[in-house]
Amino acid sequence: MLNTLVTPDAVRGSFSESHPVLQSIFDGITDGILVIDQHYRVIMFNKAMEKFMGKTAEEIEGHFCFFVCHSNNVVCEDCQAQTAFSNICPPSRIKQCFKDNLRRQFEIRNFPLRNADGKVEFMVEYIKDITERQFMEKELMESRRLAIIGEMAAKTSHEIRNPLQAMEGAAHYLLQEYAGDEKIQKYLGLIKEQIGRLNKVTTDMLENTRPRLLCMEKALINGALLKSVAIIEEQARRRDINVELFLDERLPEVKYDTERMQQVFINVLRNAMDAIDGAGSIEIVGAMRQINGENFIEISFIDSGIGVSQEIADRLFESFYTTKKNGTGLGLPIVKEIMKNHGGYTFIESNPGGGACVRIGLPV
Repeated sequence: MLNTLVTPDAVRGSFSESHPVLQSIFDGITDGILVIDQHYRVIMFNKAMEKFMGKTAEEIEGHFCFFVCHSNNVVCEDCQAQTAFSNICPPSRIKQCFKDNLRRQFEIRNFPLRNADGKVEFMVEYIKDITERQFMEKELMESRRLAIIGEMAAKTSHEIRNPLQAMEGAAHYLLQEYAGDEKIQKYLGLIKEQIGRLNKVTTDMLENTRPRLLCMEKALINGALLKSVAIIEEQARRRDINVELFLDERLPEVKYDTERMQQVFINVLRNAMDAIDGAGSIEIVGAMRQINGENFIEISFIDSGIGVSQEIADRLFESFYTTKKNGTGLGLPIVKEIMKNHGGYTFIESNPGGGACVRIGLPV
């Protein structure tokens, strides 16, 4: 059997039990540490590694590292320990895996341990969870970009409003001056109407660049979902897209801004419809979920569209990034910002050709 145990006296005993101070130091480090031999068996590890893997010491000690970490029966394709055992120091690498149903990113560094003859006898793998760090870096870049865009939008809107006011005043004067000319009245009325529309657009742009306070009220989330579906169902029907709701009536009330949450649902639904080429379906599932001991109501929007790679899916929350020919790249970034302001979360699971699932969560 491939995943055979090594007797502690044979390897680990000679390495770690003779160095209790080293083991104490290892256990005091919050990042994961594995020490493996040339056969890829784990001979030493720290408490953080047990926590990362969600396994007991008995399930780690003496087993192959690729079995412990990934339940594989062969050495990982991207394993850099092979390179390190060949006396070549490999660079660090980033590896993604799922933990607690959430995608996590780990930075892995390999450090060779040599014997008296200079031969690499053991390998130390230093494993650091960098998910939060990368998330914060991405959020910082996005915040800077949005701040620049917001400043530009505010300045542009302000400058546009000034000539619009002059045009509106001129149109109003001409309406009075040529009160008896029906044709002039018709076209001046049209001009004034369109000036009004442009004024509203610039006003909305200015409003969107300012921080907006949420109007939080406690209510059932199912109501906001039903109203959002009612708004888009005619458009979905014309495109031969079937929208089905699977909502748990036992879901508790939560605090949220009704208007903003409907904006979230409509943006996600429209994005899902655009991902479907021809006839298809969108399933909306509401359920309770617990993450790190905190309860959330999670709404999943599952479409039968063409799907994208996970790398592209992760970028869909970046402002102005879009895979659509005529897309703006603003719908999902707005969704993410609103959910963030509610203390919730948003992420996408997608596979090329296999559709996509957008999950949003609200804290209970």
